[in-house]
Amino acid sequence: MDRRVLIIMAVVVVAVGAPVLAVEFFDEAIFSQIPYSYTSYTSIPSNKAGEASLGGYYSINGTGRDFNFSIVLPGAENFDTHEVNGTPICYNESGLSGTGHIDHIDVTWNTIYLLLRGDLKSAMFSTPLRGHYRMTCAAWDGGGNFSNDGRTFKGDFRINGVETFFGGNFTLRSENGRIVLSADYIHHPQGKPWEARRVKKDFYM
Repeated sequence: MDRRVLIIMAVVVVAVGAPVLAVEFFDEAIFSQIPYSYTSYTSIPSNKAGEASLGGYYSINGTGRDFNFSIVLPGAENFDTHEVNGTPICYNESGLSGTGHIDHIDVTWNTIYLLLRGDLKSAMFSTPLRGHYRMTCAAWDGGGNFSNDGRTFKGDFRINGVETFFGGNFTLRSENGRIVLSADYIHHPQGKPWEARRVKKDFYM
């Protein structure tokens, strides 16, 4: 191929690609500096008629790709042997806390605009991303992954407690102004996977 053609092609590639890369870098640079926070009510519905649901609040805060979160359910520490609806939860009054990291995110001007407006929920659901998280609560720890392709926000989780193991998948959706977490998981006594029970349940956030 003629060297002049190669030079022209290189110039075209640079002319077209450089602004795109510059915009993406600029977006990422702005995103990495924006602090965000979100606090809302959360509830764990009862399994059976006559059983009480459990309510509390959760919060998410961070800057750029790194964030922290916590969930507090006042009164849950007073359940007999730390059980909710018969399932050991190994919970105390300090609640659940965790950290997360966004491994990849397609930052757009809409993402930045929503975060600057303080609308973390809309930014989270409209921005393609993927990441991972860790969490601890009383005598257990766990973690998982999450991803949003712009249409479906999903993830997985594993929880290792002193008495009980939990593991499964979840999807998040925005519904009537609140976040609904639909979980499909199993739980069983530690070391006894043959006693696993499957649960499908919605949690309201």
